[in-house]
Order: sequence, then structure tokens, then C-alpha cells
Amino acid sequence: MVDLICISAAWFAGGFINGVAGFGAAMVAMPLAAPFMEISLAVPACTLIVLTLNCQVGWTFRKDIRWKYVKKIFIGAIPGVILSSFALSYLSETHLKAGMGIFIAGYALVSLVSGKGEVRVIHPAWGYLSGLLSSALGMAFGFNGPPLAAYIAYCGCPARAIKGILGAGFIITGVLIVSAKALTGQINQMVIFTFVLSTPAVILGSRLGIQLSSRLNEKTYQKLLFLSLAAMGFRIAWSALM
Repeated sequence: MVDLICISAAWFAGGFINGVAGFGAAMVAMPLAAPFMEISLAVPACTLIVLTLNCQVGWTFRKDIRWKYVKKIFIGAIPGVILSSFALSYLSETHLKAGMGIFIAGYALVSLVSGKGEVRVIHPAWGYLSGLLSSALGMAFGFNGPPLAAYIAYCGCPARAIKGILGAGFIITGVLIVSAKALTGQINQMVIFTFVLSTPAVILGSRLGIQLSSRLNEKTYQKLLFLSLAAMGFRIAWSALM
């Protein structure tokens, strides 16, 4: 019973951070829940929980979605799932995670110190790469947020549009990842049980986080987004190297 409460609490915390920043549920919840469940159960359950959460986020911000960004994420996500099913078995998980974490943290810190308040816009074509990396990392490690967040942070859109694009992008990559895991037999009864147990907690946490984020102005939200990226990037790299 204690383990079940701790798992639910972990996903409540993940949902809250996701509601505030627009991403990060799995990055927060997985380390907190990992001591109470096997990783072979945690990763596929995570994909189902996060997909459900992002359906809720996507619906909340559906009127703010900028579809030209989402389309490129979708196109990039398809080869990401396929490639990760084969290529990642030949790569070092430690080096891959450490490199990704360092890149994301460095990207976020440079953005914080060099932005000086102006809005810089990157080309939407970068969405192809973010979709590929997001789906590949989601397949391998259970989280797919940082690549999409790093891309959308410079799309030049307001906070609500950013959350709408992230929600739609996560739904697309999540459906592909869940489908791949279901086809490979990784979703079983215990995974479904964990999903049913944790979903109410993550949805409640997300709603509270969204209410808090609505009180933040655009500049504060952008700083929070980059700080979240930096913290999660360092956490990824540290966990991989240690």
C-alpha cells in the first residue's frame, strides 16, 4: 500500500511540473517512482500515463495550437520510432543520455544569458529533428519532452501556444511510442494497473500546475521554461555518468 501511495505521489508531482512548464512529467515522476517499481514496468506505464496527460493538456490548449509546427514534429517522429527500435541497441545508453543531457542544459543556459528579453525565432524545419529525437528517446527511456521543449521554446509563440504545440506534439509521439511498445508485448496487466492507479494523480497535479502558470507573464514563463530545461538536462547527464 505504501508503494502505491508513493507512486501516485510521484506522478502528482510530475503532473504539477508539467502543468507549470508544459513538459517534464516523466522526468520528475520516473526518478521518484523508480525505487518502488521495476524499470521494465515503469517505462511502458510511463508512456501510457504521459500520453493520457498530454491528451488533457492538448485539449485544454487546443485553440492555441500552431499546426505548422506540429506537422513537422509528426513527420520527424515516425523515423524516430523506427530507428530507435534498431539503432539504440548498438549505442551506449550512458553516452547517449549524458550527451543529450549536457546539450539540453547548455542550450538552456545559453538561452537564459544571451536572450536579453528579445524573442528569437528558429526555422520551423527544426521540428523534423525534434520529432525524431523525441520519439527515439521516448522509446528508449520513457521521456520525450526535452527535445520538443528545446525546439518550441524558440518558435516565437506565446505561452499558451507553446503549451498547445507541446501537448499536440507529445500526443503524436506518445501514440507512436505506445503502439510500438504494445506490438512488442511490453504492455501487460501490471502496466495497465499502474496506469489506472497513477492517472488521476497526474491529471490533478497538472490542473493545479496550469492554474499556477496562468498567473505568470510571458517573460517569467520563458525563464521558467529554460530553467526547467537546464535542471532536467543536468539531471539526465548526472544520472547517466554516475
